[in-house]
Amino acid sequence: MQSYTTHRDPDVFLNPEEFDPSRWLPKEQVTPSMNELFMPYSKGTRACIGINLANMELRIVSAALLKLYRVRPGGDMTSDDMEMTDHFLLVPKGGKCNLVFEKIKE
Repeated sequence: MQSYTTHRDPDVFLNPEEFDPSRWLPKEQVTPSMNELFMPYSKGTRACIGINLANMELRIVSAALLKLYRVRPGGDMTSDDMEMTDHFLLVPKGGKCNLVFEKIKE
């Protein structure tokens, strides 16, 4: 299944032709249909062949960020927020992961 058309369904996504990451925030405005149709790597036999490469790149970028910044939880985070809930993917129970990045002095 390819995701180009499902990500641009005007019945599900407001202004589907716009790049608008804020449509996923706040969590309360995300509909079940939006979650069902969101497939960044597609699904099935024609899923993205580069998914493993993309995931590795995410790990490399994360490691590079952690080398430059000290990261701590935001002031509004609690231990309960970060308790894991098992869906198709693991997600924090609080539905958020607010982090503060402080540049490490060289």
